[in-house]
Amino acid sequence: MPALVVRAGRLLTGPGTEPALTDARIRISGAEVAEVGAAGEAPADALGGAGALAMPALIDAHDHGRGLRTVSYGATDDALELWLPFLAAEPRVDPYLVALAAFARLARSGVATVNHAHNAQDPDGMVAEAQAVKRAAREVGIRVAFIVPIMDRNGLAYGPVAAIRAAHDAADWEAIAAATRLPPARRQLEAVDAVAAACESDDFRVQFGPVGPQWCSDSTLGRIAEASERSGRRVHMHLLETRIQRTWSDAHHRAGLIRHLDSLGLLSPRLTVAHGVWLKPDECELLASRGVVVAVNTSSNLRLRSGTAPVATFLETGLKFAFGLDGLALDDDDDMLRELRLVYRTHRGIGLAPGLTPAGLLDAALGAGARTFSGAPGATAIAPGAPADILVLDYRRMAGDVLEGAADPLEVLLTRATADHVQELVVGGRVVVRDGRVAGVDLDEVERELQAQARASASRATLELLERHKRVLAAYYGSGGHLEG
Repeated sequence: MPALVVRAGRLLTGPGTEPALTDARIRISGAEVAEVGAAGEAPADALGGAGALAMPALIDAHDHGRGLRTVSYGATDDALELWLPFLAAEPRVDPYLVALAAFARLARSGVATVNHAHNAQDPDGMVAEAQAVKRAAREVGIRVAFIVPIMDRNGLAYGPVAAIRAAHDAADWEAIAAATRLPPARRQLEAVDAVAAACESDDFRVQFGPVGPQWCSDSTLGRIAEASERSGRRVHMHLLETRIQRTWSDAHHRAGLIRHLDSLGLLSPRLTVAHGVWLKPDECELLASRGVVVAVNTSSNLRLRSGTAPVATFLETGLKFAFGLDGLALDDDDDMLRELRLVYRTHRGIGLAPGLTPAGLLDAALGAGARTFSGAPGATAIAPGAPADILVLDYRRMAGDVLEGAADPLEVLLTRATADHVQELVVGGRVVVRDGRVAGVDLDEVERELQAQARASASRATLELLERHKRVLAAYYGSGGHLEG
């Protein structure tokens, strides 16, 4: 098999730490970079070109694979606790098509690896859904960590539900209670092993997915911690995403939620926590000392009124962090390049105060991002022996008006790059995107079929029920119902 060659007028071998190389060539052999050097003679079928910029491919450290965007079925942006119930309105569609659409969009924006926190349509069909997701990942060509959701309490709200039940009429209550009924924790934990036995491979990792401490009993979290330590399997969990979760945790864990999780054995280098918006400095220090990584989700936190992650505190305490789209990009477009720009602008500091630098941004996105997938630090540079995960952008179109030498290519990228500038994406030596299109996947056709299936199974009555339930939940949380019990 002949070597694959990428030619780049500009090459960010180590984005943010090394100046861009000009007129460079990357030779790929198998799944690794074999050589990086001057362009010289490039074969006619070389990727990129003189007007291209090449860099390491991106990692989405926390996502949900939302092939159907939430607003399309009525789950419009609101506070997380009022928005979550509307996920029940998602129409029943083919889980393979859902994953195929989501992964194709991510690949088209330069993502080579994603942590997929799965939202099950049928908890008892987890293996079949995982197999469908793996098939989609294989066809698109990206790596996926499949996070098996585990949740055994508070399916309706964080706390006692008597007030919620009293606020609904009997028919509404019966429908809401049925929709939030949870399978036994034992069966959910067994599903992790079953999915791993059926699906796991180097490019499709399986992780424990306790959905969050307010949704998992201590006994279940303890069993996950023990199983993770015994097997080495990673754990991926939402943590302190909202102010309501913060007040719930303070009311129920007087010694502190993070110390409580530590006492259960959950804090370790095998743990990724998503969001962390309401973490306090001492909690960040403890997480950092245990080697935990936070997946920051800036767009999602803005859309769901959760706040902004304390990245400055992460930097001060040495807490490692990466970035994820959470299936809720600011423009609803699954564009990881645009997300990096938003993260950078949000956290680079106010006025003259120091903050997130381009080097820090890319080290988090690539190095810590890879750890959330495999546990090993990722390659943050394109060099011989590194994985052949290469993103090629149309720099000439991105920077057509930029005077020669006037701006660093990385700054141009962080100012302007979007999925529309992606020319090619190589993942493990495989060309996944060519000329801006996902190879072998007709994304337009996939989305048309998804929409047709969604229209056939959508329920207006479900949305009307959820609107009534939303008003009940707003009153419940507003009156502090979650602080009781």
